[in-house]
Amino acid sequence: MKTIATRIGVILAMILLGIFLFISGKEHAVFIENKGEKYTPKNAYYILDGKKEVKIKKKKKKREYVKGVNHTIEVRFKDADGIEKKVVKEFKTKMGKKITINAAMIENDSWMKIEELKSKK
Repeated sequence: MKTIATRIGVILAMILLGIFLFISGKEHAVFIENKGEKYTPKNAYYILDGKKEVKIKKKKKKREYVKGVNHTIEVRFKDADGIEKKVVKEFKTKMGKKITINAAMIENDSWMKIEELKSKK
């Protein structure tokens, strides 16, 4: 009886480990664009999860790949008055969702857009 309980425990631990690795190791595509409604900075710079700083030009969009669920983005740009702004935001990625982060609107509530991924037919 003790042997059967041990085997069931090991199997459950392996299933939980598999689920954890599937969720934490999943790679997600995150789109970062520089396009504001009223004002769009000429250049914006972002650092995603503490990696290398990337420059994004006005009205351009870049794709980044991130692993896991919890992420941080730091955006730096000059506003309409020429004042240097630096904003740090945290976000979560979800399976089956497309995330678009707008660097020009990161100070507003509409800085992140989450959409359902469409299946290929």
